[in-house]
Amino acid sequence: MASLEAECTDLGAELVIARAGDPAEIAVLRRRLPGAVIVEATPRSGIPRLRGLGLAAAHGDPILLTEDHCVAGPGWIRSLMAEIRRGAGVVGGGMANAPTSGAMAWAAYLADYGFYSHGRPPDARHPPLLTAANIAYDRCVVADVAKWSLEGAWENVVHDRLARQGAVLQFAPNARVFHDHEYRLGAFWLDRYEHGWDYARARLTEEGGRRRWFNLLVAPLLPLVLLRRIARAAAGEDRVAFLRALPATLLLLYGWAAGEAAGYLRGPLREGEEAGRVAAT
Repeated sequence: MASLEAECTDLGAELVIARAGDPAEIAVLRRRLPGAVIVEATPRSGIPRLRGLGLAAAHGDPILLTEDHCVAGPGWIRSLMAEIRRGAGVVGGGMANAPTSGAMAWAAYLADYGFYSHGRPPDARHPPLLTAANIAYDRCVVADVAKWSLEGAWENVVHDRLARQGAVLQFAPNARVFHDHEYRLGAFWLDRYEHGWDYARARLTEEGGRRRWFNLLVAPLLPLVLLRRIARAAAGEDRVAFLRALPATLLLLYGWAAGEAAGYLRGPLREGEEAGRVAAT
C-alpha cells in the first residue's frame, strides 16, 4: 500500500482493498489507511472472489489490480492508464522480482510469475498471457470481469472469455510491479500443488472435460515444458539468480504438475463449488 499511496493521492485515485482477514487485521488496515475503501470477505474466500469483490466496489475508470505481496514500481498507475487509453480493454504490466531476494524467493517468483516477466520476448499468443497481479481493466469490461471472478474464474479464463467477446488485450512491460515476499520451500510447494489442482478442475469445468485424460497423461512432462518457457521469458532479469534458483524452481513446478494431475483425476468443479478456495487458505 505504501508504494501506491503517493501516486493515488497525486492522481485522486480511489484505493480499494479486498481482504479475507480477522477483525483485528481489518481494524489495523482501517487505521493505517483511513481514506481507503475496505471490502471485508469471509476468511476462506478464494483469490478470484477477492478480486471480484474489489472490482465490484471500485468506481474508477480504468481499474487497476495488484496483490499484497507486490510493490508497485514508480509511475505504475500512470503507465497502465496511458496504455489503456490508447484503446485496449485490458492492459497487463510486466512483473519483476525484488533484486535483493534470496534463491527461494526467486524460485517462487519464477514458478508463479516468470511467464509475465517484463523481459519476456514478444508473444505471438492471443490473447497474451497477463497476470491479475499487475493489470488494468477498462470500465467497459469490469462488470464481466467482476462477475466471472466472483464465480471463481482465474484470470486465464477471464481473459480468454474477454478475447472471444472482441476485447483487445495488451502487454505493457514497462508498467512494473515487483514481487517481494519470502517463502519456505515446503509451504510454497503445497501452494503450487493446490493451484495446479484448482487450475485443472476449473479447466475441466470451462472446457467441458475435453482432453481430460490426455492432459493427465502428459502432466509429468509439464515441469520441463514450463521451465523452458519460464527461462525464455525471465532468465534475462538476473541470470545468476535464475541459475541459483533453478533446482527449487523445478521442484515447485513438479508440485504444480502433481496438483494438476490430481485435479484431472478429481474431475470438474461441482455445482456451487468455488474455484480458488483451496489455494487461498
